[in-house]
Amino acid sequence: MADFNFRSTTSIDLFFGIGMTYKLESCSADNNVWNRVKSCWREQCDEHGEEFELYARSSMSVLDELATSPSKSAKVYVLSRKIEDELEPLVVFQANVTPLPGFDGKVLRIRHMILSPKCDYGDIGAEEYKNILVETFARATDLGKGELRAQHVKFHFKTPSDLYFFREMRPSLEKESEFKDVKAYGAWISFSFSDC
Repeated sequence: MADFNFRSTTSIDLFFGIGMTYKLESCSADNNVWNRVKSCWREQCDEHGEEFELYARSSMSVLDELATSPSKSAKVYVLSRKIEDELEPLVVFQANVTPLPGFDGKVLRIRHMILSPKCDYGDIGAEEYKNILVETFARATDLGKGELRAQHVKFHFKTPSDLYFFREMRPSLEKESEFKDVKAYGAWISFSFSDC
């Protein structure tokens, strides 16, 4: 089984600059982040002869509404990579904090995770794909310690390959002193922060 170092960055509050390749941003009506994602992904779909309007339609419609009108407890986030002077959006997901049955305290749920058409249509290698998933996981998890404070985290995975990847990562998560009660079930993986 592979051993993963999912902590490729220490915190999302690090400055985006020298030595940093990725940036996590929230979307709102006040910024242009969501429009930038849609524009870039439309171009990527065109390059592959696909229609953007049909790309991950069920999740994109949920994210589209939330991206323009987020709340304190639910937002859309975009993980981008800096290439030269531009940001390339790689992953979008919904993050929300809510109490859930079976959990003592608030739960940060990561749902509707969509990789860019470039990633989805196989324009990247396996190692790059793994790095993107690890970076997404680390940055999304950090939200539970910061902007969307929670005692527990639940990730929902839409594709069998993403779910397989994170299930393979489970033993590494269990070794981290930062986490406890790591579980994988159905299309979900969950854990609690040890200091809660």
